[in-house]
Amino acid sequence: MTGRTQLHGFLAVLGIGLMILAGCVTKGTVNLDVQAVPPIGGMAIKKVDGLTITVTAFEDARQEKSGLGVRHHLWGGETTFNVPGGKPGDVVAKVMTDYLTRKGWRVNGSPDVTFSGKVLDFSVNAESKLGSTEITVKTKVIVQALNKADGSLIRMTINGDGRQRVFWFEPEDAQELAGEVLSNSLEKFVLNTKLEKNLLRLK
Repeated sequence: MTGRTQLHGFLAVLGIGLMILAGCVTKGTVNLDVQAVPPIGGMAIKKVDGLTITVTAFEDARQEKSGLGVRHHLWGGETTFNVPGGKPGDVVAKVMTDYLTRKGWRVNGSPDVTFSGKVLDFSVNAESKLGSTEITVKTKVIVQALNKADGSLIRMTINGDGRQRVFWFEPEDAQELAGEVLSNSLEKFVLNTKLEKNLLRLK
C-alpha cells in the first residue's frame, strides 16, 4: 500500500468518524447550569452588614421563550440550549442571590430590600466551524428593588454581552460564559447603587 493510498484511507475513515460523531450530537436539548462567578473587586456598597435582602423570581418577558438559543454544528443540525426547569427568570434570581451573597449582602431574615424584575433578553448561541466554535451570550434585565422602610422603588436596566472562541466545544464553555456575562452585568447594578440608612438608592 502506497503512502498516498494510506493517506486517502485515513482521510476517509476520519471523515466517516466525524460524520458519525456529528450525527450523534446534532439533536436534542442541553440544559446549562448557569452559576454566579466570584466578584472581581471588593464590596461596592459599604456598611452593607446591617442590610437584609431577598430576591424573588424574575418575570420572563423575552419575545422568544423556547430555550436560550442553539448551537449550529459543523456538519449540519443543531442543539438547543435551555436551563433546568426552562425558567430563565428563576436562574437570574438565583445568580443574583449568589452574587450578592458573595459581595457581603445578607439574605436571611426579614428583608429590608426585595429584588425582582424582568428578563428582556437571555440568549446563548454557538456556531461551530472547522477548527473552532464561537459562543455568544447576551443579557438584558430590568432589576428593581423595593425598600421596605418607606416603600420606595428603584429600577435599572442592565445589559451584558460576551463572546468566546474555543477549539473543542463543551456545554460547560457556554454556561461559564453565560454566568460571567450575567454576573458582570449585576456588578454594574451594584456599582450604581448606594446605601442610605438601610435604604437602597441609585447614585
